[in-house]
Amino acid sequence: MNQQRVKETMNRSQVPVSIFDHLQQPALVLDREGRVVIWNDSIAQYTGVAAAEIIGEGGYAHAKALFGERRPTLADCVLTHSNPGSDYYRLLAHDGEELLAESRIPLVSGRKVACMAVPLYGPAGRQIGAVETFQDIPREELVNESAGAPEDEVQVLAKSLPDMIFTLNRDGVFLRFLWTGGREMGLDPAEITGRTPRALFPEEEADFLSRAVRRVIETGEVISETRSFLWHDEQRSFQVTIHPLHDAAGEIVAATGVGRDITRELLREWTLQETSRFSSLYLDLLGTDIYNTNMVAATIIEMLRERLSGEEAELAQRVKNTIEQGINVIKNVELLNTLNKHHIRLEPVDLDAVIRGQIQRYAGIDIHYEGGSCMVWANPLLEHVISNLISNSIKFGGMKVRIDIGVMETGDIVTLSVADTGIGIPDHLKLNVFDRFSQGSKSASGSRGLGLHIVKTLTNRYGGRVWAADRVPGRPEEGAAIKVILQKC
Repeated sequence: MNQQRVKETMNRSQVPVSIFDHLQQPALVLDREGRVVIWNDSIAQYTGVAAAEIIGEGGYAHAKALFGERRPTLADCVLTHSNPGSDYYRLLAHDGEELLAESRIPLVSGRKVACMAVPLYGPAGRQIGAVETFQDIPREELVNESAGAPEDEVQVLAKSLPDMIFTLNRDGVFLRFLWTGGREMGLDPAEITGRTPRALFPEEEADFLSRAVRRVIETGEVISETRSFLWHDEQRSFQVTIHPLHDAAGEIVAATGVGRDITRELLREWTLQETSRFSSLYLDLLGTDIYNTNMVAATIIEMLRERLSGEEAELAQRVKNTIEQGINVIKNVELLNTLNKHHIRLEPVDLDAVIRGQIQRYAGIDIHYEGGSCMVWANPLLEHVISNLISNSIKFGGMKVRIDIGVMETGDIVTLSVADTGIGIPDHLKLNVFDRFSQGSKSASGSRGLGLHIVKTLTNRYGGRVWAADRVPGRPEEGAAIKVILQKC
C-alpha cells in the first residue's frame, strides 16, 4: 500500500491521527469494521511491521503481526462488546468499557505484554473504533505475580470463607497467608507471611507441607490429603489441597493451597456411624426378642381360641389379630431397613398364590377374593404389599371390616385392588397417605404409619404405581380402595 492510500484510509476513519503520532507507547486503532486505521511509529518499531504494510487491512491482520496468528485482540473485544477468551488473556481489570489484561501468548518477538483497549468516539458521540496499547511486563513481575486472582479478590474470598488460603515459594516461605478462623486461635496472618510453616504448625506437619510444596513446584502435580494432628492442645483435621502456580509464561513459580478444617465434619461422621451402629443393634433386638415374644403370644392365643367357642373364641381371635398387627409393624421396620440397603431383583411371582397365602393369615376377617393364576414381575417381598394392604384395612375399619380383593388384567399390566368398608380416606389426604409416617385427620384416617409407605416403595421398585381411591367412587365416607398396578409377565 502506498503512502497516499495510507493517508486516505486515515482520513476516512475520522480518527484524530495526530494524537497517536506523538504517543511513545505502542498503539493501534481499529475502525468499526475491525480494519487497522492507525499503526503508530512505536508499534511499528515494536513489531518490525511498517504502517504501510498493515493500514487498511482487516481479518485480524494486526493480531497476525503481533502474535503470529489471526484472532481477536482486546480491541476487537471492545468493538464487539465481548469478553476476551481465557485461552489468550488473563483479565486484570474490566472498568466500564475499558479492558486491561495480560497476554498469555507472547508477541512474535517473544515479549511478554500487558494490553489495554478502550472504545474511540467521534465528535458526534458515536463509537468509531477502538484503541489498543501494549506494554512490556518486566521479568521480575512475571515471577512475583502469578496468573491467579488479583489480591483484592483473594482478600474478599478469604474473609468470606472459613478456609486457610496460602502461597509458598520454592524456599518454603509463605508469600501469602490468609485465614479468618485463625484469629480465634490468636493467630495473626500478617505475622505468618514471610516465614516458614514451622512458625505455624507442629514440626511434622510443617515438614509435610514444605515437602508437598516442593513436589508441586517440581512436578506440577496437584496434591490433596487429609491430615490429623494435635494442634493448640486439640486434635484437629484438615483437608489440604495444593496446586502449582504459573506465571504469564506458563512457568511454575510457586504453590498455592487451601486448607479446610474438617474436624467437626469428621466428628459428625463418626457420630452418625455410631448412631447407625446402635440403630442396627436396636433393630436386631426388635426383630428377634420382641418378634419372638409376640410369635409365642400369638401361638398361645391360637391354642386358646381352638378350645373356646362363640363370643369367647371371637375375642381370642381379635387378640391374636392385634398381636399379629404388632408383628407386622416389626416386620415393616426390618423390611424398610433392608430396602434402603439392598437392590431388588425382579422375578416372576404368582400373585394369586401370594394373595391366598396372606388371606389365610387373617382368619376371622371378612375377606372376599375371586382370582385366578396371574404371574407378575416382583419378588418374594410382594407378600408384604398384600399383608400391609389387608392390615391397613383392619387398622382403619376394625375387626368387623369387610375387605374385597380384586385382580384385573389389561394388556401388559395387572391392577390389584384392596377395598374396605372402613372410615375411608378424605380427598385432601389421598396424595399423602403413602408418605412415611403420614398423619391424617384424627376423625378420619389417623396415622398411616409405615404400612402404605412400604407398599409404595415396593411397588415403585417393581416398576408399578399405587394410588388411593374410594370404595364407592365419590363417597369417601363409605370406605377406601387402594389400587396397585404391576407389570404382567
